[in-house]
Amino acid sequence: YLFQHSDAVRGIFATAIQRGGLTALVLVALLLERNSFHSSSQPEAGLTGLAIALSIAGIGITCGALIAPLGVARVGRHRWIQFMMAGSTLSPLFLAISATSLTLYLASFLVSFFGQSLKVTNDALVQAKIDDIYRGRVFAVYDVIVNGAIVLGAVLAAFILPTSGKEPLVPISIALVYFLALSLVLR
Repeated sequence: YLFQHSDAVRGIFATAIQRGGLTALVLVALLLERNSFHSSSQPEAGLTGLAIALSIAGIGITCGALIAPLGVARVGRHRWIQFMMAGSTLSPLFLAISATSLTLYLASFLVSFFGQSLKVTNDALVQAKIDDIYRGRVFAVYDVIVNGAIVLGAVLAAFILPTSGKEPLVPISIALVYFLALSLVLR
């Protein structure tokens, strides 16, 4: 049934890819705050920095959800999802260029903003395109795919990242995967 609705499938995979990258970036933020921006002998300072980054991400999530209906009304669902993935593609590059508190907070906001706007838009697309009789099962598959991507993003980042969290390869790889999703999945 899902393969008869390829736009929903593409959106599900784009959301999963975006969430997997977001999870890897959370691990980057944790390591940067805990081991690079603050002394490891002061774990409270690292947790405070992480809490700030996550709070800024929460603001991005809220703004992304609020702006989605306006963007969809202006350019349509499919185009808006593409724009949000394009924004997601550029956002991690701030951390690749320079891993500072400022770039971490900027990336936290932007990746969360674009990711949540993409997800909200795709959720609405799946709601609209999938018949009631299949909707619950489709959302169950959607959840499994997204959760699998979240775990995969965390595992891959854990293998690559040094304890300092300073490894430009991770944000660059995330941006590249987002670009591939934009180019191949959301074409």
